[in-house]
Amino acid sequence: MNLTESSNTVQHVSLEQVSPKHLNDLERCIQDLLATMRKAKLRDTTLQESLSLLEQKLGEARRARFDESNPEYRGY
Repeated sequence: MNLTESSNTVQHVSLEQVSPKHLNDLERCIQDLLATMRKAKLRDTTLQESLSLLEQKLGEARRARFDESNPEYRGY
């Protein structure tokens, strides 16, 4: 069964309207999914790269929101 798609389109997702709780949940779920894929030896570099990039963007958004609401912790 081939579950990959051969399109090289980039999907843009707006994280502005996502709640902080959902940002955390999404980031954690993607980390779990990537770990499970590694353990299961599923090799789809395109999917893994996309998920890793989404994980990175979610983390950046989460940290930026934290910095905005907690200026005393800026720089940690």
